[in-house]
Amino acid sequence: MIEILSNIKLIFFVVIFIILFIVESYYTKREWLSNRNIRLVFHSMIALINTIIIRVPTVFLVIPSLMLITESNYGLLNTLNLHFFIEGLLGFILLDLAFYWWHRLNHTNSFLWKFHSMHHLDTHLDVTTSLRFHTIELLLSSIYKVLLIFLIGMPISVFIFYEIILSASNQFHHSNIGLPEKTNSLLQSFIVTPKYHTNHHTVVKDSREANYASILTFWDYIFFTYKDSTDDDREYLGLSDRSKEFGIIANLKHPFD
Repeated sequence: MIEILSNIKLIFFVVIFIILFIVESYYTKREWLSNRNIRLVFHSMIALINTIIIRVPTVFLVIPSLMLITESNYGLLNTLNLHFFIEGLLGFILLDLAFYWWHRLNHTNSFLWKFHSMHHLDTHLDVTTSLRFHTIELLLSSIYKVLLIFLIGMPISVFIFYEIILSASNQFHHSNIGLPEKTNSLLQSFIVTPKYHTNHHTVVKDSREANYASILTFWDYIFFTYKDSTDDDREYLGLSDRSKEFGIIANLKHPFD
């Protein structure tokens, strides 16, 4: 079952990526300041490296944890004895809350920021940016996922479903798509939109250290971490270091510089 769900997750990842890559070609918000094909190749190489390495904790930590929870009934959800739909909805919300705090911690904790800052080195923002993460950040995220699986008592199907939606949301809100203002305002009342997340990638620290939501935006509203930026600020993205947009070695070494 896990293998089937994992394959479905991969299919969704590839299909949604291709769709968004095509859509942002026709409904572009910001002019590409760097070669789009170079961006695609560079970020795909980063993703390939991460996919190979992250396979290890996935196979030896995450999947065994999901199987153990299924067999042993550990965790919060297994003690509540709820209808599966309610259990799944609650599990989804708890995971999204947990990843809001994980993202926030990656900005506020100096050790975690060393690795997460590689993601923010991108001086542009498009769907390929969703592939740009440091390997160690993903390894630490895998450990965090295991803790959540045991604490929440996460059913396998709900966990994989959340991962699919999280991946799709990650691709969507990093994309260089210009939505009509009314559509954006409506959507960002519930979910993270490209404009909403562009605020988080500005060089201006005030808006970069905010907007931590991954899927549901009400976490930022509840915890007072939503900040809007200006159109000018949203045109200047990344960090003050503009020299490491590309270069695999330079990016992987970045946390240790």
